[in-house]
Amino acid sequence: MIKTRLFFCLAIILTVYSCRTSTEETVSKGTEYFPTKIGTVHYYQVDTVVYDLFKKEIDTFSSVVREEVVEKFQDATNDTVYRIELSKFSDISAEWEVFRTFERKIIDNYAIEKLDNNTELKMIFPIASYKTKGSSYTWNINMFNHYDPLAVKFTSIFTSFHNGINPYNNCVSVKINKPIIGRVNLTRTEVYAKDIGLVYRFIENTNSLDDSSFLSGSVTTVRLKN
Repeated sequence: MIKTRLFFCLAIILTVYSCRTSTEETVSKGTEYFPTKIGTVHYYQVDTVVYDLFKKEIDTFSSVVREEVVEKFQDATNDTVYRIELSKFSDISAEWEVFRTFERKIIDNYAIEKLDNNTELKMIFPIASYKTKGSSYTWNINMFNHYDPLAVKFTSIFTSFHNGINPYNNCVSVKINKPIIGRVNLTRTEVYAKDIGLVYRFIENTNSLDDSSFLSGSVTTVRLKN
């Protein structure tokens, strides 16, 4: 009888541990959330609201941006790097025209992107639910550039998310939130879906330091369409 109870307890412990481990190890290197396959194409709806303090006007801009992973190469440190092109459709040429490129790579447990000579540490792997708790599991998004440290962390892991256009499963959310004295707001939320990559980005960089009655700055929302 005692042996039966011990076996039953051990089976429960192993089952719980197995479930916990499989959840935490869903992502090991992060390629599921940080795609690098050559030829991958995504289309994003980009909406920006600009608060012009001097004119006391609010302008809105919308566009569709095409993102394509076009090339793989070795950089000076012998790391494998993927080059991504961003394009907008031209009514004049009736073609998608490249207006910007950036680089993406995974080094050990770091997911890194470089845009306009600014390198950001997007994620630290492995991804696990315990990393959403407390402040112990933040990282500095500016670790590889000269800007001031800026703390980032996972806010949700392996959850469903609707970006306002489409629903996605197994999503990971990363957030920067740095309000200063309640009058300057720097917020960025990025949501990545498994085997897809970025599906949503929200960036707010506004302040009311010069005029408490009117904001200055911008708010941008990026949503995957396809």
